[in-house]
Amino acid sequence: MAASARHAPGVRERCQRRGAVAQHTAALVAVQDHQEAAERDEMSAIGPADAWPVGDGDAATRIRNLRAGDCLLGAPPQWSPALRTAIDLLLPAKAQIVLFWGPDFLAFYNDAYAPTIGIKHPAALARPARDHWSELWDDLHPLLRSVLVDGQTVSAQDRPFTINRSGKIEEVFFDISYSPVREQDGRVGGVLCIVSDTTERVRSAQALAASDQRARETAMQLQMAQAAGGIGVFLLDVETGLLSVSDEFCHAFGVPVRAAFHSTEVERLRIDRDERMATSERRAEGTTPLDVEYRVRRASDGAVRWISRRAEMIRDPAGKPVLMRGVVQDITARKDAEATLRESEARFRALAQAMPIQVWTAAADGGLDWFSRSVYSYSGLTHEALVGAGWSRMVHPDDLSRVAVQWSNALATQTPYETEFRLRRHDGAWRWHLVRAQPVDISGALGLPMRWVGTNADIEDQKVAQARLEQSVEERTRDRDRLWNLSTDIMLVADFSGRITAINPAWQTLLGLTEAELLGQPLTDLLHPDDVDAALAEIARLAHGLVTLRIENRLRHNDGSYRTLSWTAVSDERFLHAVGRDITALRESESRLRQSQKMEAIGQLTGGIAHDFNNLLQGITGSMEVMRRRLSLGRTEGLDRYLDAATQSAQRAAALIQRLLAFSRRQTLDPKPVDVNRLIGSMEDLLRRTLGEQVLLAVQFDAAAGSAVCDESQLESAILNLAINARDAMPHGGELRIGAGELQVGERGAAQFEGLAPGRYCAIAVTDTGTGMAADVLAKAFDPFFTTKPIGQGTGLGLSMVYGFVQQSHGHVRLESEPGRGTAVTLLLPRAEPRTPDAALVAPPAGSPLPLGSDEVVLVVEDDPGVRLLVLDLLEDLGYRTLQAPDGATAIPILQSAQRIDLLVSDVGLPGINGRQVAEIARQHRPDLEVLFMTGYAEQVATRAELLAPGMHMIAKPFAIDDFARIVKQIVRPA
Repeated sequence: MAASARHAPGVRERCQRRGAVAQHTAALVAVQDHQEAAERDEMSAIGPADAWPVGDGDAATRIRNLRAGDCLLGAPPQWSPALRTAIDLLLPAKAQIVLFWGPDFLAFYNDAYAPTIGIKHPAALARPARDHWSELWDDLHPLLRSVLVDGQTVSAQDRPFTINRSGKIEEVFFDISYSPVREQDGRVGGVLCIVSDTTERVRSAQALAASDQRARETAMQLQMAQAAGGIGVFLLDVETGLLSVSDEFCHAFGVPVRAAFHSTEVERLRIDRDERMATSERRAEGTTPLDVEYRVRRASDGAVRWISRRAEMIRDPAGKPVLMRGVVQDITARKDAEATLRESEARFRALAQAMPIQVWTAAADGGLDWFSRSVYSYSGLTHEALVGAGWSRMVHPDDLSRVAVQWSNALATQTPYETEFRLRRHDGAWRWHLVRAQPVDISGALGLPMRWVGTNADIEDQKVAQARLEQSVEERTRDRDRLWNLSTDIMLVADFSGRITAINPAWQTLLGLTEAELLGQPLTDLLHPDDVDAALAEIARLAHGLVTLRIENRLRHNDGSYRTLSWTAVSDERFLHAVGRDITALRESESRLRQSQKMEAIGQLTGGIAHDFNNLLQGITGSMEVMRRRLSLGRTEGLDRYLDAATQSAQRAAALIQRLLAFSRRQTLDPKPVDVNRLIGSMEDLLRRTLGEQVLLAVQFDAAAGSAVCDESQLESAILNLAINARDAMPHGGELRIGAGELQVGERGAAQFEGLAPGRYCAIAVTDTGTGMAADVLAKAFDPFFTTKPIGQGTGLGLSMVYGFVQQSHGHVRLESEPGRGTAVTLLLPRAEPRTPDAALVAPPAGSPLPLGSDEVVLVVEDDPGVRLLVLDLLEDLGYRTLQAPDGATAIPILQSAQRIDLLVSDVGLPGINGRQVAEIARQHRPDLEVLFMTGYAEQVATRAELLAPGMHMIAKPFAIDDFARIVKQIVRPA
């Protein structure tokens, strides 16, 4: 009884503290809500500066009377809306509230707070806290700073502070709740402190604790049961209802202390009939519960108390109940604590369920007994499967033994637990988690054992990123070391004066100089005198952060001779890093071969071009001469035949030019992802008709081939060219196999393909069973105009065109052949994922009438007078108004004028300022101007994407009049 009574005040105090914290929290929420609403109001609604803040209180009056020089923030009207709103809320509040504002923590508080600081008021109002809380600043400042800087919320109960508020230093206690107050832009402007002075309560509790200790020492000689818990002993005569009791029994029920009385005096204290207190009838029957808990209204004060009874029934030889004996104890304090604990656990579980991480609790023995919903959703397991040690089935087998040891150590030492291990997700995936657990001592009045609260935070993404970084650093370090030591190229580290600080072993192999001879020496001492100035200029460029992609110079060998090296170099903050490759032999062989190859190539190229072009020119000029003669004689019949012949010769000339450009890699391509399987499949019927019945065509599709990045029409033409060559190589029939697949080219493999970059490629193979080629023929197969076919059956540009197209597409052509066994040609083109093709200009059906303009203005920039005249006349015939310029310099003033221009039509290869530059200058003055480029050969443009920006289009010369008219119409009047 005595012990229970002593516990009761402690329970009430904790309830009071919780009520205070709840009040402070509610006040804080109100402050925040009101602040957000108030900050949206106009400052004009506040009223005159001298009328704020409203209120008759001392603090309100003093703040209202502040002038600009009284406060670091200036006069109150200059204060931020957030500060004014917070002050409006705290001044009328009954709670003790102080607001510390800004980096100087200026103090603003209400009248309820002023007594808590005693003599500091009113001097502390609107002044820096450091000036008036100096004796506890080392304690107070970190709390305020954590809220102002980090945006944290700080709370505590019975927090001790050492303060001078009455002329002397004293220890006081407060319940505190510090929260951030934010400005309109989200920054933390100040710290709102809701406090409650609990000094008297704490000191009373301390005094009570001391009194309890003295009482325990005095009662040490009492019987153990009574001294420990106020346990009352009773003996009840079942037949008479007479109770024989101890003093503690009487205290528990609040009845006068007596040795014996009738049981009805206690039974009438029950709260209602549902209570499990024994009755005379059930005792006589022997059916009354023996171990029960029930409520009574204590006789002495009417208080509702919980009673725990443990009893046994004594029966006579016939089994009839005779006596009932046992003990009773007032357990009200325990019941109150249990209710408090249930409420606390409910709040904890609500918070845990709302958290994005996994939360769990465990008993003192380490067995897990509760989990947040996120644990179930992550693991896919039930509570029954996880409870106790069942959670271990989620742990990766490689981590389990370590985790078990660490958890056991934490349980044994009751110290915080923190580790990382992998947990299996419901789909079988293993993910790394940071697992923490904190021991919680809830023994107190409940007498309950230690418990644990833990969390699991998913850190898989951080782990993967860290592992990738570490692996990358390790691999790069190993690669660098291997490259440094094994490379046959010389490697160099030097400062920006050119002094050598590090070299690799290849220096001694190449130049016969040791590391000891070179370190610390100027690099220029090794250079050929003619190369020193260029080298020093390149070092100066590197010192400014530029990159040297290639520079050649000569270094002196130890024997006095010179080696030619090609350098690549970069720099960092202190040094330049360079790699040099010995190209001495290459330059010497190039010099010897250059002249002979030049003459041979020029002769073969010009001869082939002259032959084909003379034929084509004959078809054009001959047809025109015949038409001229007939027209002079007035004869017009049959002219269409000669017009068609001239047109066909011109078209063949245009095709020849495209082949020459393809060989020289100067044609303009339109690369995009092309599904090679689809392309080959769409060509199958065409190929079968082209090959004839004697050649068996076998097409092999491989889903792994994917898409190649190239110009689709050029790839189609290349495959058709290879198929025709294969057909001609099988005059008596045979088999042609066309297939596609994927080829992964690594660092080592790239060296086999003449500069091909490592990566994934689409491999398109065309293999025949024809006559094959000898080694000397194979060596010339890609040369322009080289052909083994009879005169008139081939131009010699087929394979050279294929070679140029693939090289321009950043790919490679592999040609394998053996006489009598056939030929295999493999095209390697960069692989890409398919994507939706870009929208293109759509041509109307053949035979449609030419679309006419609607008086739109077109500026034509063309340096060739004949072409310019043709385009101008054509545009005018189609209903467009025209402007003209022979070059870019003449066109720019027109584009910069106020003249209406709906479309710019420009040649790309203009003298001086080229067509692309003219378009860029035009867009500066006319951002929405549409542009159409005409090009026969764009030297600086490898692909359409490099030339064309949005709103720019291209047409290749020579072009059909119909095509030109339709493209112009679609540009100026899009559908």
